[in-house]
Amino acid sequence: MVVLDQRLLESCRRYVDDMPPRFNYMTSPELAKSLESHPDAYFVLDNRTPEAYAAGHIPGAVNMWFKDVLSDSNLALLPRDKTIVIVCWVGHTASQLVALLGLLGFTVAGLQYGMGESPVPDSPRAGWRDLGLPLEKKIG
Repeated sequence: MVVLDQRLLESCRRYVDDMPPRFNYMTSPELAKSLESHPDAYFVLDNRTPEAYAAGHIPGAVNMWFKDVLSDSNLALLPRDKTIVIVCWVGHTASQLVALLGLLGFTVAGLQYGMGESPVPDSPRAGWRDLGLPLEKKIG
């Protein structure tokens, strides 16, 4: 039997209960418009490798490698009075940080589909259904 930390479990439940309908995502056009109209309301955190960041990033974004974001020194750099928008390659690592930072009480959003580039060469960038892979439907 797994013993769960009840305080952590309650925090997780509150996080899921309070999640907005769009699951804490912003699209690229929404972010661009928001940064143009209210630049001081956002902190863009690019959690890709330093090499990927150097090759091109959103203007003003701060680079913190995914595995280093939760260090004490990096957590101290994150604002509590802004929405932190997390950017990665395609949205996967960003979504994990959105959940972790959200549980820690930060206001966060992930950039849906990230920078639109997979770090894995020749990997598909479309979803299961888009690739024509088999689907199962529940009957009844």
